[in-house]
Amino acid sequence: MSAPDDGACPRCETPLAGADECPECGLTIRTGEDGLTSEAADAIVERTLSNASARRQPSSQTLPYPLRLASALAISIPFAPLSAFALTSLVPAHPIIVILVGMLSWMAPAAVLARTPVPSLIVGRGLTVMGAVVAVTPLVVAGGRALVGTAATTNPPIDGTQTIYGSFLLFGLVIIAAGMAVSRVAGRKRDAWQDASPRHRE
Repeated sequence: MSAPDDGACPRCETPLAGADECPECGLTIRTGEDGLTSEAADAIVERTLSNASARRQPSSQTLPYPLRLASALAISIPFAPLSAFALTSLVPAHPIIVILVGMLSWMAPAAVLARTPVPSLIVGRGLTVMGAVVAVTPLVVAGGRALVGTAATTNPPIDGTQTIYGSFLLFGLVIIAAGMAVSRVAGRKRDAWQDASPRHRE
């Protein structure tokens, strides 16, 4: 094993300029026989392992975008039927329009969520948004039906009874609570990774 090719100290990277001892940290680099001291060899091994860990760190923290998109699409599936129910509760719509609205409501949130680097945050944020949408859906439908007046659907899948309002609100709050819990745990993991990264690069 030899000293670094650039003539720098393997511990603090101070240029050695041919010296046998680092002028900055005092590490003895060479023995009297012009070989490496055990301390210098240990420093070289430690720095090599540290650099290897730093190179592996980004891949351990994030998934490739296609896998993140697949996770986001999976968590966003309920948006499609929910938007279809809301649309058909508001106005009569052609089946093709219902399908297009459902597909858009599924894929648009997934595309946004897939930009999140931590997979567990995709789940947490997806659940939080879904819970909020579920909670307000009956109110949005009721407001929309008031605006369209006589053009509204006569037998809506989501009617305006208090039971429906209460059920959607309760279910939405439960989903929001689950999403916030998952996001909190994922956020702590992400912060721990970010705090650990500088140590890997040192």
